[in-house]
Amino acid sequence: MSKKGQKKKIRLFNCNNVKADRKAQEEAADFLARIEGSRRAYKADDTPLTRLQQQLAEQIEQAFAGVSCQETAHVLLCGEAADDYVSNEAREVLATKEIRDDWHRIPDDLLSACSFSLCYADAEAYRFLVPRFMIGALHGVVECYPGISPKNERLAEYERQQMQLLTPAQQQCISDFLSLDNVNEQDNTYYGRNQFTPMELDEYHARYEQEMTLREYGAMLMKRYAERVGIGQ
Repeated sequence: MSKKGQKKKIRLFNCNNVKADRKAQEEAADFLARIEGSRRAYKADDTPLTRLQQQLAEQIEQAFAGVSCQETAHVLLCGEAADDYVSNEAREVLATKEIRDDWHRIPDDLLSACSFSLCYADAEAYRFLVPRFMIGALHGVVECYPGISPKNERLAEYERQQMQLLTPAQQQCISDFLSLDNVNEQDNTYYGRNQFTPMELDEYHARYEQEMTLREYGAMLMKRYAERVGIGQ
């Protein structure tokens, strides 16, 4: 991107430069009032993380360290506003209030109040939000579904676009998040996966489709994960 283009984007996030009409301002204020109501109703879950949850949280922290979100207008608030059918004009007002510099700064109650926003994130917003959503899910703050069911592969292209900026280490975090959901740590056992990342589906179709079913591929992925984290040993 040229410097001129970068400056144009940065100006989008400067609230002093947003010239919204009164209707858009009022609509944005109404949306924020609803969010604040949800935040006040939030109740924290103090259940401690398990060994594998803590291990994954540390892995996420390392893989997404320093990730910010400066070049896209719509992040957490605007994603939730899209799900709430808030107008484009009001979302431009909300864009000036987004947290962009550090995903750790998104508090649990706000994350819970904006639980649908990840579905609407573009690639940069997704890279910024997904670590917060995964860690939030580990702590019971919010639900997070970054995988694709084999019965719904039509979503693969959309999620591939969302995940296109992720590094291999960041992709591995999402893969491990999906694998952990199929583990019983109390019994030290696991079962097969039926949710996949777009990259895993690509691997399956390129390398394994002729020799195994997707169910068998999911079992292979879980075996890899189990051996790496010490399940069943």
